[in-house]
Amino acid sequence: YIVLWSCLLVAGCGYSTSGCIYAGEKIIISPVQNNIDITSEDAITSGYSSFPILVENKLTNKLVGKFNIDGSLKVVSDDPGAHKLACVITNYTKGTLRYESDDDVREQRLRLHVHMVFTSPEAEELINKTVVGESSYFLTGANATSESAAQVDLIDDTARRISEAIIEEW
Repeated sequence: YIVLWSCLLVAGCGYSTSGCIYAGEKIIISPVQNNIDITSEDAITSGYSSFPILVENKLTNKLVGKFNIDGSLKVVSDDPGAHKLACVITNYTKGTLRYESDDDVREQRLRLHVHMVFTSPEAEELINKTVVGESSYFLTGANATSESAAQVDLIDDTARRISEAIIEEW
């Protein structure tokens, strides 16, 4: 039994938490672009308390922070041998999750839609997809928070999902 147990322990199941490491181990994060038209009819009638000001700058900074904390890919400003990440914000939505008994809104969810393209140093497209970050918040009750506080969580969640899509490529 000891020999069998030792073999199983050494062999393991092949699971790794290190994620996917790309050759070169460097990444250039282009400034996130914002393609949301805040003058559109949908945005005007959406009932937003506040639209996230400079959301593209905040998301860029948060992405750099996420990659720096993880350490799998080193963020560089200019390197011909680095991978490149380009993100475009395509939509920002706010929806109601719960109502009070008198039809007042109790809980809402924010969503940030970001199209990301991750390319190799040879300009080969490795990942091309849309990531949706979200954050829910209560407007009333003991757990009530402001929409601006929820926007901070939204940007953090979106950056986490983008970095995970690259680092934890299964």
